[in-house]
Amino acid sequence: MFYKDILLIDDSDPFCKSILEVLEDNGWSAVYNTNPEAGLTFLEEKQFMVVLLDIRMPNMSGLDFLAEMEKRGLIQRNYVIVLTGEITIENAVDSLRLGAKDFIQKHVVVEYPDLFLERIEKGFLWQRERIETERLAKERKQAIEESRLIVKSVGHDMSGSYYASLMLRLQTLQKKIGVLKKEIMNCFEFIPKDINVSNGKNLEDCRVKILDLADESIEKGHGIITLMGFFKELGEKLKHLGQAIDIDKSHKKTVDLNSLVKEAIHLFTDSQLAANPDVKLSEEYSETPLNISASEEDLVRVFINLVENAFKAMAGKGVLTARVYQENKNAVVEISDTGVGIPEDRLDKIWRPDYTYWSGQQGTGLGLMICKKAIENHDGEINVKSVVGKGTTFTIKFKLL
Repeated sequence: MFYKDILLIDDSDPFCKSILEVLEDNGWSAVYNTNPEAGLTFLEEKQFMVVLLDIRMPNMSGLDFLAEMEKRGLIQRNYVIVLTGEITIENAVDSLRLGAKDFIQKHVVVEYPDLFLERIEKGFLWQRERIETERLAKERKQAIEESRLIVKSVGHDMSGSYYASLMLRLQTLQKKIGVLKKEIMNCFEFIPKDINVSNGKNLEDCRVKILDLADESIEKGHGIITLMGFFKELGEKLKHLGQAIDIDKSHKKTVDLNSLVKEAIHLFTDSQLAANPDVKLSEEYSETPLNISASEEDLVRVFINLVENAFKAMAGKGVLTARVYQENKNAVVEISDTGVGIPEDRLDKIWRPDYTYWSGQQGTGLGLMICKKAIENHDGEINVKSVVGKGTTFTIKFKLL
């Protein structure tokens, strides 16, 4: 991975040869270049554990060299030690500001050689830690991407083709059982009911037992269909969770948060308010556009989920409030309800995938987790305040463009 341990950039050939001898005596491989521009090209093509850089050089100073490294994206992967005979506070500050990691005077190499070598060792340690950090970050990114794909794939199958296939078979079976039940009833109408069959049972007993089995099968079929509806909902939530943890930023564009929230609110409430006349809607939007970078689809889903939770919490009676406003350099959304509220000891649990606080109602427990992941994927934050018996407020903040 590394071409050599150390690269020395200095315009003095004799000094470079002397330093090279010290470094090689310590068991390190090193190379030097007296031309800064050629040294930059070398850094683009090769990697080194440590770069030793002079400040005063013709054509290009060490500070210019550092600035060019930053421009070419080389600072992040290189440990640069400025090695100069001319020390000023300004040079030291500017060097560190431009990305150098250390600053050593040239006389230190002569007077304190062990200290000089220790400072280089620190660079080696920094590189090893950087490589390990990058490896872990790459593995984490890969794990997130694999998890996202698995979750979306499972969610698609649960709510898509597998769900449709099984539901069609169940519905067909229900119809066939219903038809068979009618045919059995018709057949028995033309046969005397008191005919003995076996073990003291007559035909009427058989007819009743067959019809009971048919009714039981139809009832169990309805139960399975209801359960499949829950799995379909879970599959949809898993698909949305896969999108929420997506690290791809390509779907984001500049949107006005006012419009986004209003669209989400009315997508859900326009039909719900008609069915729940005792629920009132209060809306308050910013007078000026609040532009953020966002995936419209992801955030609309977040706000719909929060509004749906508010309706559940109010159970057909209360006030739903939506506010959008600016706070310093943030765009803020508040979704409030006057519902049952959440106990304080449960507030930290609501984001977990294995938790749902809807008493007596089915829930996947994924809704708020999806909201949190989607908001964090937009570099935002979500918080909640709640009082039992008075209601709940979710506050979401995004950075304004």
